[in-house]
Amino acid sequence: MYMEHTNKIGTCYLVGTPIGNLKDITLRALETLRSVDVIAAEDTRHTGVLLNHYEINKPLISCHEHNERAATLKIKDFLNSGKSVAIVSDAGMPGISDPGAYVARTLRNDGYLLTVIPGPSALTSAVSLVGLVDGAFLFLGFLPEKLQHKKTMLSPVKDLPWPVVFYSAPHNIVKDILFLYNTLGDRKVYVIKELTKVFETVYEGTLSNVNIENTKGEFVLIIEPPLKSTISDELILDEISLLLNNKITTKSAVEQVATKYSISKNSVYSLYLKNSCIKSPIS
Repeated sequence: MYMEHTNKIGTCYLVGTPIGNLKDITLRALETLRSVDVIAAEDTRHTGVLLNHYEINKPLISCHEHNERAATLKIKDFLNSGKSVAIVSDAGMPGISDPGAYVARTLRNDGYLLTVIPGPSALTSAVSLVGLVDGAFLFLGFLPEKLQHKKTMLSPVKDLPWPVVFYSAPHNIVKDILFLYNTLGDRKVYVIKELTKVFETVYEGTLSNVNIENTKGEFVLIIEPPLKSTISDELILDEISLLLNNKITTKSAVEQVATKYSISKNSVYSLYLKNSCIKSPIS
């Protein structure tokens, strides 16, 4: 519920901006950026290029992941003095793997007037371009930097029957794909690069074999769900037995078979336990 406002309280606008091609900005976004008193930008230099292109001259303040709390206080001061504020990220919608979520949540909780000016999004653009999704999909944004945090993120989603979408930066794309292969198994993947820009490209392959010719630029990864296994229980058990006979540990044998057939390690291990006298945890 909004608190009671006087007409001196300003409005905050969350404004979508182009993800590449500057012509993709909406008429309503341009109208809003021209009408507000202040623009809070993830990178004032980057937003300055957009504003200069459309001959918009407005005061800019910085609002990025490292100062979002302090920036929110400044934005409140502007709103309390009757000024209107637009929040923009470098590209796409604020708060979608970009700064803006904390500001929006805080302003809404504190009763300020907040509205959205929708615009481009790398997420929806990539999903639309590939044509893979006709129902649900799962968006997880950027993978965390720390290995344990990555594992924690992916653990609940390994066996879900929906495509999974990630963002990846150019310096992470190769190691992200390797981690996803090692964690999810060998699945089909679409790697979409530089959406709406001159070098927009869709690479199609598998997590074990996708040829990305140039790793410069921003990436969206769309990974297909695991295939429903048509592999017989007998074959799985035979493969585990063969590996164990070659002095491979039970844990490693289960992981290798699960990765080979893109099936859950838990399901492979459960099958093994049901057909083995061993009841101890994976060694």
